[in-house]
Amino acid sequence: MSTPAVVSSDALPTLELREFSVSSAGATWGASLSLQTRARRVGLVGDWAPLLQLLTGRAQAASGRARILDGELQAAISAGILGFAACDVPLPSSFTVLEYLQHAARLSHGSAKRATQDAQRALERYGLVELGKRKLAQLVLYQQRALGIALATLTAPPVVCLENPLRGLDAPAADYITRLCGEAAAHARVIVSAALPASPSPERTLLDGCEELFLVKQGQLVAQGAPSELFAVGARYAISVKGRNISEFSRALSAAGVRLEARARSGSFDVELPKDTSTDLLLDAALEHGLIVLELEPMLVS
Repeated sequence: MSTPAVVSSDALPTLELREFSVSSAGATWGASLSLQTRARRVGLVGDWAPLLQLLTGRAQAASGRARILDGELQAAISAGILGFAACDVPLPSSFTVLEYLQHAARLSHGSAKRATQDAQRALERYGLVELGKRKLAQLVLYQQRALGIALATLTAPPVVCLENPLRGLDAPAADYITRLCGEAAAHARVIVSAALPASPSPERTLLDGCEELFLVKQGQLVAQGAPSELFAVGARYAISVKGRNISEFSRALSAAGVRLEARARSGSFDVELPKDTSTDLLLDAALEHGLIVLELEPMLVS
């Protein structure tokens, strides 16, 4: 009798969806959504909330299959395959940071001694030791997000999922949390979700650290690839401006070699930048003509 081949964890997909859809809040999201990636750092761009709600029981699988490594997505946390940091979950105000991590670790494996070691190691890894005795109610938003990352990596799962870790943060706080995401990625595969970023922005920096990105709009996968491909200089952008000199603005951009296509709404354009230029060209032209930029988003290549 032959011995079954052992599949290396490196060969297993970080995330795999096969014709998958989710039932959330009475609606179906992601009809027949399929993807597979073995990247160690994966970016989920756009509204992936319904998929991530599966991990907290707030949504249900409607069709298809979803897997993390060799386990079903819905059971990945309980199986110890996945550590998850949901965005802005309620925290028990009476716990200290250290007590909270100890409690979570003990629930995971049952050992009080090991739980203390796990909690202390997590605080040290992310530079949070000084927060250990602080009550959870005293934490500001970026500290709560840092705690979420520590919690997700607490028992060393092979994959960590971080839901919108930069949402609502100012630039310095977002830069700090981005660094912690990088620290998490040094010890596990990381799946991180984020809104479609403007350029430059903290979200763009976070996603630039990923190996592969997947963009969804209204539950449909519309683009995937490396950040260098999806956010390439010279790519197309959607821009909307407001003001009295829109005609002058469009003529100035055309003169600078920008290809413009007007959309139905006044002041809205699809633009393609010349090679070796950036969105600074658009922003500078808007400023020069006294216009307010209402929207500036990359039109990613599918």
